[in-house]
Amino acid sequence: MNIHKLLLVLISLSLFQSCTDSRWKADTSKVEYNGEILRLDKAVFSLNNNFSQNELVALKPKYGNFLDIYLTQIMQVGSPDNPMTASLFARFLNDPDWRELQSIIEKKHPNLDKESAELENALKRYAVLFQETELPEIVAYNSGFNVGIYPEKKYLGIGLEWYAGSDLEIFKRLPPDLFPQYKRDKMLPEFMTINALKGWLLVKYQDKLHGETLLNRMAFAGKIHYVASVLMEEVSDRQLLNYSQQQIEWSEMQEYDVWKHMLENDLIFSEDAKEVSTLMNDGPFTPGMPPESPGGVGNYIGYKMVEVYMERNENVTLVDLLNMENDREFLNNYKPGR
Repeated sequence: MNIHKLLLVLISLSLFQSCTDSRWKADTSKVEYNGEILRLDKAVFSLNNNFSQNELVALKPKYGNFLDIYLTQIMQVGSPDNPMTASLFARFLNDPDWRELQSIIEKKHPNLDKESAELENALKRYAVLFQETELPEIVAYNSGFNVGIYPEKKYLGIGLEWYAGSDLEIFKRLPPDLFPQYKRDKMLPEFMTINALKGWLLVKYQDKLHGETLLNRMAFAGKIHYVASVLMEEVSDRQLLNYSQQQIEWSEMQEYDVWKHMLENDLIFSEDAKEVSTLMNDGPFTPGMPPESPGGVGNYIGYKMVEVYMERNENVTLVDLLNMENDREFLNNYKPGR
């Protein structure tokens, strides 16, 4: 390639990048929102061994209704207003394994300034791009591996133990079938904020899943991943999908063959729960494909389908995307090359 052609290519790429960036430009300067991640994990593990119900209730002013959610829904020990809850919850807090886990969490995450800034920026961008003002309060907790992300309308909860590393000693003392290696490989700090954002979007827009075919499931997953990628700037596809570097490289190289497999086996419109779950559910790899493949490779295909559609339909907003009801529209644009 001569120098003139090279310059033209570089200019074209630059223009494309600037157009792509400007499409999702959002002035968040007027959005009043504090995305600080509150540390409920530190608060409860700082209680005395024989803390009282009053000491537990005293946490309410800072943590609001999320304290009730944490104790009733996540830990399932009861309401903080119940006199029995303190003694039941104390069994968890005083357990040596969970205290050790909390110590690991605090070493891995002495503060969450970076994560707070990432989520605050992403949610402020959401407020602008979706013209919405109600944003969640973010609270971090330690649930002893009960719940990783707990999203709901007013709160976004994050279980820090799920993002404290993949090689924790405590895994050796827990049932091995609960934490196979492929799950542990995803328990990395770098996946925390994007998973929290995706979890919040999944719950908020769960009614946008328009059927149970493989296409429906891929399209919905693709929409959520695409929106999350726009809101959380500079997130890589590997982080977005929680893949290893090997898995993202395999997916990029084998995209055409995976799509061909789906077409040749009449899977796109399949409603067979087993066939759909094979291609969408997490696992060490996707059954029927090489061990280098990621589990649930249909999520990757869904994301790429939506990405191509949005590149070719520049007037479609994120709101329009989530409101699309005819998932077949994505098929008109998606033709992966070899």
